[in-house]
Amino acid sequence: MNLITERNFLKEKLGDIHFEMDYSLKNFSRYKTGGKAKIVVFPKTCEDIVKITNSLSCDYPIFVIGGGSNLLISDSGYNGVVISTTNLNNISLNSNLLTAECGAKMCDVIDEMTINCLSGLEFMVGIPATVGGAVAMNAGCYNRNISENICYVITNKGTYRKDECLFEYRNSRFLNSEVILKVCFSLSPTEEDIIEDKIKMYKGFRRTPKGRNCGSVFKNDGYFAGKVIDEVGLKGYKHKGAKVSESHANYIIAEDGCTSSDIYELIHIIKDKVKTLKQIELNEEVIYLGDF
Repeated sequence: MNLITERNFLKEKLGDIHFEMDYSLKNFSRYKTGGKAKIVVFPKTCEDIVKITNSLSCDYPIFVIGGGSNLLISDSGYNGVVISTTNLNNISLNSNLLTAECGAKMCDVIDEMTINCLSGLEFMVGIPATVGGAVAMNAGCYNRNISENICYVITNKGTYRKDECLFEYRNSRFLNSEVILKVCFSLSPTEEDIIEDKIKMYKGFRRTPKGRNCGSVFKNDGYFAGKVIDEVGLKGYKHKGAKVSESHANYIIAEDGCTSSDIYELIHIIKDKVKTLKQIELNEEVIYLGDF
């Protein structure tokens, strides 16, 4: 269908839900690279997301973007619908249960937790993720995973208890399938100064490299990926506009003029060299959107 016909089709399907067509995705990725999406939709409520998925999933592929961590967007963009969760950031409390919408930032969840003298998610401090993305990929660090504190998850298809979420290392039933709407965390009443001490400790552990990056590129799957990459001599290695961080080899920095293709090519240079010299098959933590 032509542009005008398609726009009218979308207006009929989406009603008053705001959308844009041929929309740049660069600001949706922490790398600040990538092309345009055919359609980007900006829901304001969880009900909007259900309406979007029910109305458009038969006509377009759909991808949800929160904070853009662990995401590499193709330079050619995405020929489908991107749902941005930026407006879905409500957080509520009921005793020791904290419920957050999918677009809520983890830093805001931790602030709310601390103010109300609740403990459990301190280890997530400094991870630039939204609740939906963090839960879908079962984010974590320091031998802790966000799934440990989950009570239940509400998606566009139903509600799941923790034991129904199929959580694994950096994986769950929600990754690339269902759209997380809300997550309920079970936390523990704790004195505020104890919580703040834990947060300070985890902040002290974290050494996030400077520059545009998407966090850890590879999974630590029985080994420390950064250590392995360093051992094959790739720390600081540069390929076009992409560079392996000099401070942590499991991070790739996007320098001025960098493209998503530069980063993608560097990822595979790293994988090939590690496999050749270490006989280790590195597996990406980063998620690819579009064609590479």
